[in-house]
Amino acid sequence: MTNISLEAVTIAKKALDSIIAHNPLQFSQTFSRMAGCSVFLKPECLQRNGSFKIRGAYYMFSQFTPADRKKGVVTFSAGNWAQGASYAGFLLGIPVTVVMPENANPKKAAATRGYGGEVILFGKNSNELYQKARQFAQDKGAIFVNPLENLDMIIGDGTLGLEILEEEPEIDMVVVPVGGGGLIAGIASAIKEKKPNVKIYGVQPEGASAMISSLRAGKVVELDKVDTIADGLAVKRPDENTFRIIQDVVDDIVLVSDQEIKETIFLLLERAKLLVEPAGAASLAGVVYHRIPNIKGKNTAIILTGGNIDFRLLTEIITSHL
Repeated sequence: MTNISLEAVTIAKKALDSIIAHNPLQFSQTFSRMAGCSVFLKPECLQRNGSFKIRGAYYMFSQFTPADRKKGVVTFSAGNWAQGASYAGFLLGIPVTVVMPENANPKKAAATRGYGGEVILFGKNSNELYQKARQFAQDKGAIFVNPLENLDMIIGDGTLGLEILEEEPEIDMVVVPVGGGGLIAGIASAIKEKKPNVKIYGVQPEGASAMISSLRAGKVVELDKVDTIADGLAVKRPDENTFRIIQDVVDDIVLVSDQEIKETIFLLLERAKLLVEPAGAASLAGVVYHRIPNIKGKNTAIILTGGNIDFRLLTEIITSHL
């Protein structure tokens, strides 16, 4: 059993109804032909702030007491969570400080500030960011939020699963990019309780395979390093509780290469007219490069989690196809 109920996700969905942008599933003939199944794209790249993160951020913050809201939040992020948390804080009147890596995409850092967040550039990996954010929160007397483990955040993210079932009740399979695993944990918990036969698969980059390595080992594994263009999935060590949820409700996780992710970004831009960042494109890469088992003929929902791509990388990808 998980700590996340269908009832909890249903309540979160109602709370988010007026906050999020509702972007319906898009059936793709092109990707269906390539994958050998019926492909339905869920374009969270068109969500407010350009990613799904506003779901978990807003719902989590909305559960704070008035006293905790006044204290403010300190958290850490490579980019999309930073923007989602800052925007949610703005909507709810909660000051938000985000520790971002020294090499963070300048546009993501600027967007975070634009949504009202304070940005501290420090460190290079999630462990260093975590330690800095935790210490800063303690010094400031603020609420420390770990975006890899908060249960209310996972519940908010799980609303995506219920949306998919409402839009396409006959869905057979859902494919989700996996970094820290909060999104797939929430989606799978909600869907499996409502429709247990729906298969839930995750996709990770080969250079950031902490979750799949942990599943294979049967315990949380920390990688020595991560190396991938998908900065949103570059997690060295999963949270213990999130890992346990995924063990319980996710069918499996597969790997794709950075090159396959790049090719998928180009295909999405060319064929679907959707601009998707590497983390967001990983799910479709897993499908079009035939990493998902027993997918032939299945109604498959693919979550494109974000569209905040580094324009230098986008230029490189487009130039390589000229």
